[in-house]
Formats: sequence, structure tokens, C-alpha cells
Amino acid sequence: MTHFSVRPATRVIHTSDSHLSADLPNRVDAWTNFVRFTEWTRPDLVLHTGDVISNLPDSEEDYEFSAFQLRRLTVPWRVVPGNHDIGDTPPDPYHGVVTEERLERWHRHFGQDRWASEVDGWLLVGLNSQLFDSPLAAKEQAQWDWFDEILEEYPHLRLALFIHKPPCLFSLDDDLYVNKAIGLRARRRLLSLAQSGRLKLIACGHLHEFMTLESYGVLIVAAPGLAMAPESGPTRGLGVRWDGAVEYRFSENGLRFRMLQASELRAPVLAQLDIEPT
Repeated sequence: MTHFSVRPATRVIHTSDSHLSADLPNRVDAWTNFVRFTEWTRPDLVLHTGDVISNLPDSEEDYEFSAFQLRRLTVPWRVVPGNHDIGDTPPDPYHGVVTEERLERWHRHFGQDRWASEVDGWLLVGLNSQLFDSPLAAKEQAQWDWFDEILEEYPHLRLALFIHKPPCLFSLDDDLYVNKAIGLRARRRLLSLAQSGRLKLIACGHLHEFMTLESYGVLIVAAPGLAMAPESGPTRGLGVRWDGAVEYRFSENGLRFRMLQASELRAPVLAQLDIEPT
């Protein structure tokens, strides 16, 4: 099965670009803080939009380490791959294009690269954006076919899409073809879905920045990394590069979201009280 159900609850925590490695303790510490935060606050779902591993798509060691780190989560979670996980797409593919060998490694360590869940009047769908406009044309078409079937199965639910790369940088109808966003064919397909009025949210990562924009009635939100901001403090690019995650609250009435800065992603310190025996 490639789709799953969670109980009808609304609170979702979206993280991205953890870039985990045993050789990078600051990122592991940030991930540990995040895990403890989810243990304390118990969100209904954690969604990771890719670049789980540090850098190289072919690093078996980083894969094993990162998969273990995700299994530390004690709440329901799902993940989609990023370019550092399974390879990139044109133009300018970082560390080469996505391959079947890399995709198989993902499946072996993390399971499915796409998923769907019905949550309180919404259909949350995770897609592998590294297949969009990629050399793996048959794999991409199989994913689109699956996506169409899911949409037909839940025709009355509002749609929230979770992918690694942003669908665009400025507007869903732009023709800007750069590594920071998905390819033009996939973008046109999402534009058509937006124009139908059903697509309401596209959540992504990749930029290491918190960015929001609205296009054709669709809210586009890029989650930052957990430990990717410069030590000198937040900087501005397409959005704001600071560390944190995004919290969503889905309901029948709509959607609310907010940025959670790194300082908020901590469980309370537990105090110890020593009582002398009487």
C-alpha cells in the first residue's frame, strides 16, 4: 500500500533538509532537539520533505545513519526524497541525475517515495519531485498515474501537496527553469491543478529558507533546515534563512500555519527533585 490513514487530527509539523551525518554533530544535535520536541508536544504527523542525508546520494553510511535517526521519532511520520538523497534533475544536476539504483537505495532504507493521507477534510499527498522531468520517464509516469487515482478516490477533499523542490520561485505560470525549482512540464501540470481550485497548499524545502508566496490561489510554503542557517544569524534570499520548522493546523474550515524557530523546537527541561529519606 502506498497510502495510509491517521486519526482525524489537524496538527502537522513540516521539516526539511536535515542533511544528517554522523560526521556533523551540530545537525544531529538539532535533530535530537526536534525529536524531543515532537515527543513532548505530540503532533499528529511529522512530514519531512527531503534531503535527509548530508550530501552524497551514494553514501550508504549516511543512509544507514539517517534512517536510524528518522526511526527515533515516536509519532507518525512520512518522508519524500530530495536531490541529496536520490540525485537531481536538469538543469545543473548536483552530484548527477536521479537513477534507478539511487531510487532503490531510498526504498530499501526509507520505504515508499510517495504517500497519501486523509486528514480532517484534507488530502495530504507526498510526491517524489526528483522524478519530475527526470530521465526516469516511466517512473515519473507511474507516479502521475498513482496521483490521478488518489485524486479520483477522494474527489471532495482539499489538496495539500508535499514535495522537495519548490514548484516555482515567483508564480506557477512562470517559465524560469533553474535548479531551485521543479521542471516546466511538472509545473504546468500543477498549474492546471491549481486552476481547478482544488489544490490549496504546496509545501516544500530545498532552499534552506522559510519562504511563502501565493499563486493562483495556492499557498506555497518552503520549510527551512534545522541547522543550516549561518552562525552570524538569519540572512535574506528568496525567503529568510534561519533554522526551524513549520507547523500546520488543518481543519474543515481551512488551514493555519506558522514558522517555528529553532528556539521553539525544544522540550521543556525536566527538573529533578531529590527528597531526603526521613
